[in-house]
Amino acid sequence: MDQATIEEKYPFITRDYLQGILRREQCESAIKVESFKVVAPLAKGENYSSDILRVTVNYTTGSHNHRTQTYIIKVSFARDEDADLLDAYDVFKREIAVYDVVMPKVEQLLSSIGYSKRLAPVAHAIHATTIKHFVFEDLSLQGYKPVGRAAGLNFGQLQLVLEKIAKFHAATAVLYSIEEDAMAAHHYRNISEDVPHFYPLFQNSVVACGEQASNWPTTRGKIAEKLCALEKTIIAKGCRVYTRTETDFNVLNHGDLWVNNVMLKTEPSGKPTDAILVDYATGFFGSPAIDLSYLLFTSASNDVTVEDFDLLLQHYHGELVDTLTKLKYAKRVPTLLDIQVEMLRKGHNGVMFSTFLIPLRLLEDTANADLGGLLGRTEEAIAFRKRLFSHPKYQDRMEYLLNFYDRKGYLD
Repeated sequence: MDQATIEEKYPFITRDYLQGILRREQCESAIKVESFKVVAPLAKGENYSSDILRVTVNYTTGSHNHRTQTYIIKVSFARDEDADLLDAYDVFKREIAVYDVVMPKVEQLLSSIGYSKRLAPVAHAIHATTIKHFVFEDLSLQGYKPVGRAAGLNFGQLQLVLEKIAKFHAATAVLYSIEEDAMAAHHYRNISEDVPHFYPLFQNSVVACGEQASNWPTTRGKIAEKLCALEKTIIAKGCRVYTRTETDFNVLNHGDLWVNNVMLKTEPSGKPTDAILVDYATGFFGSPAIDLSYLLFTSASNDVTVEDFDLLLQHYHGELVDTLTKLKYAKRVPTLLDIQVEMLRKGHNGVMFSTFLIPLRLLEDTANADLGGLLGRTEEAIAFRKRLFSHPKYQDRMEYLLNFYDRKGYLD
């Protein structure tokens, strides 16, 4: 990225700014930045709520050693229309709260029971004014890599992710039981009667899915018709998903738990050994089934069956109960049946998001893959959505899931 672009779009990224971060991180006041390079590591369509930059910094230490460090900088959208849209959902406020308030206390709780694995990248700097941004550690330096989103997450990878989210869910439930104010920034409902900005995304997607389903052998007719009829009720159903009942078992949901926000570390053999979650911008304190349905329905690879869903939920529940028990959770611990019932009550969340996130996973040409392409009414946006939902591989997973959704009553 050339210097003129940096100065225009990201004027805060300067030698002095990066030097300050390095000095604080390494506790060495003599560090001097010699040069830095900024690149956009993600293609358009890989992230829909911010600009992601990788900054490589060349610097010298007080002993004149030459070293290199890289950071990931997450910047709020400079485009006014996208920024205004996301500001309405308090996405940066919520993510700041995760790193400033929630995550330090969660890590302290988990450390108290001997759990030292990380749930999120380290944030070296957080700026909530002017150009809002985070400066994160570069997880690739520790061997973490994004998952190929087209293929999705296989059974073993899903187990790792569910272990991490179970720890996070358990710790946040305990945290809320002893300090309710820790969740103050996370009562904002991701789908509500008050903010209609994303209504067209869900309504258009379920209709487009229904149109495709009318051409598929096992979904043409009844299921396709149910999908098209769902356009009228999908928002009301979504609002109910994001309505919390205080007496139920509630956790801080990641809120955007799909393959794009998972980074894995693997052995040379390819076996996954650890997972870290990124992008905690849409967290909501409510039913754990919000995260569970979102992950399983949008991001499981084609060879993960609906029978596997039950095994994965059982695995999640085991980790959840183990962590709650060790943390001496004072309230009633949910049973596996409770989790399954929650999946029936709140699983509509995964249905809503799978209709468009599965084709987004498959899309190769991401030229118009942004919020404008998903929500807009321009010819380009309409053409993008037509291409998105007519992807030849969309049927491979969606037809299978639609029959499952129908059996569970999600489409009624």
